[in-house]
Amino acid sequence: MKQTQFTVKGQPFFSLGGQTHNSSSYFPDDMDISFQSVRGLGGNTVSTPLPWDRFEPVEGQFDDAYVKALIDQARRHQMRLILLWFATWKNGTMEYTPRWVKQDPVRFARTLQPDGTPTAVLSCHCDTNRIADQTAFCRLMEILRDYDGEEQTVIAVQIENEPGILGPVRRDFGPDGARDFAADVPQALLDYAAEHPQSRLAAFWQAAGKHPGGNWTTVFGRYGAEACSAWHTARYIDQIAAAGRAVHDVFLYANVWLDGASEGDAWDLGGLEYPCGGAVSKSLDVWYAACHSLDAIAPDIYAPDPQRHLENQTIYANPEQGWPLFVPESHAAGLNATLMFHAIGRLGAIGYHIFGSESCLDEQGELRESARPMQRSFAMINAAMPLILKHRSDGRMQAILQRAGSANRHLACGGWKCAAYFQGGGEPWNAMDFRHHQAIESERVPVTDIRSESGRALLFQVDDNEFYLVGHRVRLQFHRPEPDDGSIPAIWLNAGMQANSTETLYVEEGEFVDGRFVVRRIRSGDEARHGVWAQADCGVIHFALCD
Repeated sequence: MKQTQFTVKGQPFFSLGGQTHNSSSYFPDDMDISFQSVRGLGGNTVSTPLPWDRFEPVEGQFDDAYVKALIDQARRHQMRLILLWFATWKNGTMEYTPRWVKQDPVRFARTLQPDGTPTAVLSCHCDTNRIADQTAFCRLMEILRDYDGEEQTVIAVQIENEPGILGPVRRDFGPDGARDFAADVPQALLDYAAEHPQSRLAAFWQAAGKHPGGNWTTVFGRYGAEACSAWHTARYIDQIAAAGRAVHDVFLYANVWLDGASEGDAWDLGGLEYPCGGAVSKSLDVWYAACHSLDAIAPDIYAPDPQRHLENQTIYANPEQGWPLFVPESHAAGLNATLMFHAIGRLGAIGYHIFGSESCLDEQGELRESARPMQRSFAMINAAMPLILKHRSDGRMQAILQRAGSANRHLACGGWKCAAYFQGGGEPWNAMDFRHHQAIESERVPVTDIRSESGRALLFQVDDNEFYLVGHRVRLQFHRPEPDDGSIPAIWLNAGMQANSTETLYVEEGEFVDGRFVVRRIRSGDEARHGVWAQADCGVIHFALCD
């Protein structure tokens, strides 16, 4: 059955974590630092490769103990685990295939160039390749079922890693690839294009003449080669997913090395800028049409540009079509520490991971200063976890983000107008409390660099006048909407009065314990009269406004 979120023993689970470096998991006993790094960030999940060459070094001989050792490590560290099945593909090549596959190109067909020169990529058109991969994958799923079916330490398995062709071709010119490229486009793909006229796939189809059928070039023109690779790569992976799910039902997804989306990168060519055939933005519709056994298609987002980062999140968030947003790889810098709130608060993401978690620690095993913004974001998300799980898709949660050069923004909250002030915004006399005297001073300095840590928050409106807030470097002020007669209340013109013109019934700091909110501090007087402010170490702020 297709799943729309991570679960543990039937309960929703938000996966907040880090992916290890590529070679960290070959020897499970060496992974303490991997778990320690994610623990230091505040994560609850470690994702790590399970390499095919390590699991099946000799054909038909599987190292069950290796898989169990990885699970045991996660249990010892009291973390959940996502296993990354590095097999046919790893970043568009066959690096993690066993030696017995690499050394037998006759049996295990490679993707070929037009002159017959082989690439370092297995062909997605070769059933022998898929069956060998699928056999090993199903054995892995048997181990998970038998060793972890009750405990559910492993919450998901990623099938392959950034699949596609990274090389000098956009399709396989070998005999199997040539056969499939000359064949008619599958009816399912034509039906999808017709049923989704605003999709990228429909645009390619329409540009090529909107033919009711034909081969890949006839139907999709110049895009046909990439569409063919995308369809057969997606079907290859989905067949593996279907076989694996028949053995053990766990969340299954594929990840994506992204293209340049609306702007494009350099030549915008699959094979050069990204693995051709992967679920990039221009081919995502092909994957949606081809895949029936995957639960998510997940973008690896490293974009240093905020607009592209947010665009990539939005492209892959399609819960209405049954495709939830999960970000399995991202950088640990300050920009991402802010923009992850967009994925959670506006797009209902089911999980968010950074890559290379071990690099967040210094030589002494301490968290690097550069990783502190991400640690603060993890802390806020953990504090609000019961609220996130409850309100992920009901419209009661929203993200508040500061952009470089901006000191405030407006948002609507039901029957309230809200002004959010960030670092560098608000009045110079605004206060917090004595515990945050340094934060008060830093609040005066505007954020002008996208690499700097910026203000962010999640706001939950659970009733007309009742709210919960987690955030950092943010202060909120509320008013009822302006009168219908066109006037502006005089009190809005006086910043000093405006800051405390809306009464609160209470402002509390606290935390959730076993699903119940426990108050740890109460704000009043100076600490409460300058709006509702939040810093990462405040936990959850619970407040109610008074008419």
